[in-house]
Amino acid sequence: MKDNFSDKQILLLKWLKYIKLICLKDCNDSIDNIKYIAKKLNLLTWSAFIITISGTNGKGSTSAVLEKIFLNLGYTVGLYSSPHLLYYYERIRVNGQYIHDPMIHITVLQRIVLMSKNIKLSYFEFITLSALLIFQSYNLDIIILEVGLGGRLDATNIIDPNIAIITNIGLEHTHYLGKSRNNIGYEKSGIFRKNIIAIIGDNNIPYSVYQAANFFKVFLYRVQYEWYWVESKHYWNFYDQRGMFINLPIPAVSLPSSAIAIAALRAIKLDVSRKILVYSLKQVFLPGRFHTIYTNPRIIVDVAHNAHATRYLNKKLQSLFTDRNVKIYGVFGILSDKDIKNTTVNLINVIDFWYYTVLQTDRTATLDSIKCCLPKNSIFSFSIKHVIYHLIRTVKKQDIILVFGSFFAVSEAITAISNLYD
Repeated sequence: MKDNFSDKQILLLKWLKYIKLICLKDCNDSIDNIKYIAKKLNLLTWSAFIITISGTNGKGSTSAVLEKIFLNLGYTVGLYSSPHLLYYYERIRVNGQYIHDPMIHITVLQRIVLMSKNIKLSYFEFITLSALLIFQSYNLDIIILEVGLGGRLDATNIIDPNIAIITNIGLEHTHYLGKSRNNIGYEKSGIFRKNIIAIIGDNNIPYSVYQAANFFKVFLYRVQYEWYWVESKHYWNFYDQRGMFINLPIPAVSLPSSAIAIAALRAIKLDVSRKILVYSLKQVFLPGRFHTIYTNPRIIVDVAHNAHATRYLNKKLQSLFTDRNVKIYGVFGILSDKDIKNTTVNLINVIDFWYYTVLQTDRTATLDSIKCCLPKNSIFSFSIKHVIYHLIRTVKKQDIILVFGSFFAVSEAITAISNLYD
């Protein structure tokens, strides 16, 4: 997939580079600045129904399932997610479509630059405003906002949601969010608002979330309490106080996230038929989530970059590949601020041969920090592309190549495979 950019696309890349240059390098310790600019741009009040989704893992999958169901019900939907895998425009969708026109993105970025002049914003705050400006130009019924980091101080939290979702709570970004699940739960429940419903997909809820729910008088809709789901070999069932959906198809995205999305729709008493659910679950797809990008041998990519995600990945691998004659070759790259040891330990008993590399970003983890967490016979490769091309030539056709870790690692893998066909 060689990039042949047009002049307008090159101009957008230059604008994004400029935005990164003028923005704060770290997160703001307040959302006052972005809220001030958003108010000037008339972005704080919406007629659309707002869903804000926080959590350690599964935000993207939950968003994608909700988007697909709403679209199949006939609603107009805006979705803001992050990060992107390959291209910036992946962060913003309207009615299931990316905004491909570079000039639309450039125009909104220009407006924000002019409006913010002496106000310091982070890069994520900047692009959040740009997404909201794009949504403003459409008559949307639903807006789904995926939290970038935490919740309380995230750029998306300038908008008051009609319903809040916390997919799960794990140890992540401890430098910003705190070093315990209780601290992180406090930050994530910062998206709560008075008297709204909050969907919780974590069955071990920290006390801080209950405290926040009590403070905001939030109605909690919790997995294993108000709703639950059960997986069988080929199907799964969803149950809540209003009834059940049985024999639902296993989706291509995270099953827990799919259950969370359905729980949210049930909590707001939206009339969704089993037929629509089945149709939507069969359709939904999200690149980089247990995503097969090559066959013969099969190459699977997954953006599992923390312990919670690799536990789920372990379960997925063990359920699908029970034949021990099939060998799994793991290719791993991750950023320096991640918990490498606890991310990799969940796959030690599943992956037969380990390869590791540094990523094409200054945020990459060092070789030493990765090597010390892997088996002693792990092999270093100069790049994701190098090791993939090597393994395609050498492994048996029934074997599995698993590329996982950072979005950067998965992006490099997808690009490498795409280039094979050019």
